[in-house]
Amino acid sequence: MTLLEAINLILPKLGEHRVTRVDIKHPTIAIIVPEVENTLRSVLLKGWWFNEFEYTGIPDSEGFITLGADALTFTPLPSEEFCVLRNGKLYRPKNLDYTWDASITGIVKQYVPFDSLPESAQQHVFYAALVDALATDIGVTQEFQLWAGHAQSAYGDLLAEHIRQRKYSTRQSRRYGRLRSAMKS
Repeated sequence: MTLLEAINLILPKLGEHRVTRVDIKHPTIAIIVPEVENTLRSVLLKGWWFNEFEYTGIPDSEGFITLGADALTFTPLPSEEFCVLRNGKLYRPKNLDYTWDASITGIVKQYVPFDSLPESAQQHVFYAALVDALATDIGVTQEFQLWAGHAQSAYGDLLAEHIRQRKYSTRQSRRYGRLRSAMKS
């Protein structure tokens, strides 16, 4: 699904006609596009299998560690020095500057455009944006609860796919090992 397709699915539910391009001058699209973008950013900040990765930043020749414009957050690993992501570069609060003398490893969450999201994430963003657009444009109506239910269902699908992709398993935990050994004795 593209952003244009998502917008064209939302517009009829708001009583509007479909469009052939995303034109911000259209008053309803001017409401929908920021809602989609806001919802997309809030979803991506949670961190999913498709946008959260371990990354080792290596200082360049000037000592800066640059992550790029698509980095939303950077969380250093517990064994690493504390840092903050500012304007695509890692800031070092300890020295109050951006210069680093060693590499730093952490978890980076990246921005992913709507068109590049997995289908389950697109569905969740679509329904959540529809609910927000309905509340903004029309107000809370009977349809609002129906679409809010679809948004929750889409979030459940996204979460289920995230768990499958990350291959979380109880068998990999220490607690499971202790329970298993206690049951054998």
